[in-house]
Amino acid sequence: MKPTNYHLFDFLDFDPDLSRDESLWKAYKPTSVYEKDGDICINVPFQKQVLSNDMAPDTASPREEYTLVIRQYTSGITRLFIGFGEESMTDQSEMLQFSDRVKKLPLQVAQTEGEWVISTQDGIQRALIHVKSPVLDRWSELLPDPQETLDLRLYPDGKREIRLAAYDHFSPPRYDALPLAFCKRNGVKERATLSFESKPDECFAGTGERFAKMDLSGQTFFLKNQDGQGVNNRRTYKNIPFYLSSRMYGTFYHTCAHSKLSLAGQSTRSVQFLSDQAMLDVFVIAGDTMEEILRGYRDLTGYPSMPPLWSFGIWMSRMTYFSADEVNEICDRMRAEHYPCDVIHLDTGWFKTDWLCEWKFNEERFPDPKGFIQGLKKKGYRVSLWQLPYVAENAEQIDEARQNDYIAPLTKKQDSEGSNFSALDYAGTIDFTYPQATEWYKGLLKNLLDMGVTCIKTDFGENIHMDALYKGMKPELLNNLYALLYQKAAYEITKDVTGDGIVWARSAWAGCQRYPLHWGGDSCSSWDGMAGSLKGGLHFGLSGFASGVMMSPDSTHCPTS
Repeated sequence: MKPTNYHLFDFLDFDPDLSRDESLWKAYKPTSVYEKDGDICINVPFQKQVLSNDMAPDTASPREEYTLVIRQYTSGITRLFIGFGEESMTDQSEMLQFSDRVKKLPLQVAQTEGEWVISTQDGIQRALIHVKSPVLDRWSELLPDPQETLDLRLYPDGKREIRLAAYDHFSPPRYDALPLAFCKRNGVKERATLSFESKPDECFAGTGERFAKMDLSGQTFFLKNQDGQGVNNRRTYKNIPFYLSSRMYGTFYHTCAHSKLSLAGQSTRSVQFLSDQAMLDVFVIAGDTMEEILRGYRDLTGYPSMPPLWSFGIWMSRMTYFSADEVNEICDRMRAEHYPCDVIHLDTGWFKTDWLCEWKFNEERFPDPKGFIQGLKKKGYRVSLWQLPYVAENAEQIDEARQNDYIAPLTKKQDSEGSNFSALDYAGTIDFTYPQATEWYKGLLKNLLDMGVTCIKTDFGENIHMDALYKGMKPELLNNLYALLYQKAAYEITKDVTGDGIVWARSAWAGCQRYPLHWGGDSCSSWDGMAGSLKGGLHFGLSGFASGVMMSPDSTHCPTS
């Protein structure tokens, strides 16, 4: 049995058996603060720490200094960025889509005794850095300067103070959270953490699809997209690195790396964020109302488009229909019995083999796909089709996909024998970081849309093959972002062909709200399944998403308006 770590190190994912290879570097008080091109640059020294309950500087290692950048925008948004010498701040990101309301406001800095005051040119204070504060009497003999850390307070809207958790410790050497730090393994910077101060009565919401009560305080979440396998557990299809606080601010962590977010969970005094990437790009948004804060988040990551009017009607499905005759019989019965229905969805059974996605109708059971779709249209039905972003070993397109790198090649043979149904049972994941692969995928959908199909169900996308070589980025960064690239491709081709911008998606990450609709995943046909869907939808709506579909209580694949 492994020895128990001090819980700060647990949050930072230190492995006791590997502690000799890992190191923690804590931020110390800045050495200089200056203005550059309207931003404020803060030179922050980091000192390696002795990995013990009583943290202390490891003086055998010299300090390393990195620059923390503060940028101010309109709409009450302050941005913090630190790349630890390896990454640069950028607005060129699939997650970011700044609205016209987001304008950079130049900052200026003035030094007074014991602090730096950062303000916009209108004189409104936007940040404050303390470098000299009263020494607490009971600590004075233990640590002459308990302020030997980064004490930064933000005022995004010029009113509310959002403070880094500089003093979350029982005694000076016993930290429960750190305001800013990074971790190394084998000499390589690989994780970074930042913490904000939390108040005793503070409540939190958002973070994506959470099947939990509305107040998320006291909980810690892994922001890692995965198949939720229901709506009554901690796994989730839709993680969004954004939360709302009852103190009337929100925080968006601009990253696609696997991350951990503790909302006063690891420590009741702090909101702690840990990224598996040695970079922190954080937008802090303040406002007078929750709506104003959510608008600020959407100003950064994009707004949902208005779905077509017909999508607000009733959708019908089950798992699954296996022939044109079966679908027509059900659709005719609904009309005969005056049951309102606007969309008929064909799930996994319209292919030659159930679940084996080839983006083609079974020629025997659907002998005239175009005539079938047009016939339903005359009866007032639009057709939605299920598919997923993986190519099976026996799929018609497998050779073409492999030869052209449309699916990312695996670095080792995937052994799925005996595994449950999952993304990993497929031969490869379509590589949406590769433009040619994206266009190829769009072509597969265009053939269906040209027949008259009106919506594509962009199912799955939470998991990708992690042992594959993708053209554009490492799988550890792509896994969460994959949903955005996948849904964007399907949305764009659907709008190009049909004129209606819509998909029916299950997974999500920051920015996916631009491509509605999203559903709640596979809920159990029970009251607790319904409760989980409602809770997940409420948190999802507080994560920047404006529209979605909810599961019917009598089918795991039937949305309703």
